[in-house]
Amino acid sequence: MQQKLWAVLFGGVLAAAAGLFVVAPFIEGWWLPKNLCSFGPEVDHLFYLILAFTGFFYLLTEGIMVYAMWKYVARPGEKSAYTHGSHKLEMLWTVVPALILLFIAFAQVSAWSDIKYQSRMPAPDQVFELTARQFEWRFRYPTAEQNALMLKGWEKGKETDEAAAWQREPHADDIHLVNEVHTWKGPDKDHPTRVRFYLKSRDVIHSFFLPNMRIKQDALPGKVIPVWFDSGFADGNCHYDEKANTWVVDPDKVSQSELACAELCGWGHYKMRGIVYVHENKADYEKWLAHASAEEHRTKP
Repeated sequence: MQQKLWAVLFGGVLAAAAGLFVVAPFIEGWWLPKNLCSFGPEVDHLFYLILAFTGFFYLLTEGIMVYAMWKYVARPGEKSAYTHGSHKLEMLWTVVPALILLFIAFAQVSAWSDIKYQSRMPAPDQVFELTARQFEWRFRYPTAEQNALMLKGWEKGKETDEAAAWQREPHADDIHLVNEVHTWKGPDKDHPTRVRFYLKSRDVIHSFFLPNMRIKQDALPGKVIPVWFDSGFADGNCHYDEKANTWVVDPDKVSQSELACAELCGWGHYKMRGIVYVHENKADYEKWLAHASAEEHRTKP
């Protein structure tokens, strides 16, 4: 009986894990971060689909293990029965996972193509460049005038010549920031601000990750990778204060919009963190942009 206590212990841990799984969605901070992007529901759907498969088989296999620990506990004086296995059973647990993986592969194609394929990316409202390096994110923003010029004639999946030229050659009036993503709210959820940026790495592999925007993309040395997201469900978390001639942030909302590196990139990996600032509207963003430009260039000749 004493040895069966191990089965009770493992069964209790399994029950506790299942219980936490049930209550986690109802406790703030225990589940997925709040989604702020229009394609987030597609990503979440894939998450729940994979979780359903893995959760079911986790409970099944662990349940069988606990049952076996209880039923086949050591019996002094009795010999164990040895078996060479069952080919039919081995085929079953090989074919079933293969079919599940094949199903998931087809289920994710639509979401993957909308998010990752350059030919499916929508025409943007904002463009910037992001260069990852140990251990920070370096942003290069165009002026409001340059941004508008680059977007003229932009087609879905195909950038303008002006945007390609800006990406290749920095301009003297560009605005440079570290660890700060700046964008703005669209007029409504049906017309979000679409952001397109060019992702690079100066040294090793990094991984750009916005949990609230449900976007993750590796930054690879020697490659320029176009990435997009939008502010479909985002609330403004900052605004420009004209009287104080500065911009003011909402600390509670800003804390929900993190930029992280999701690839171990060296000893200072933990420091590669930034914030997504969502301005109330485009006009407010452009006021902040003009202020940031003046601050950057006021000491330059």
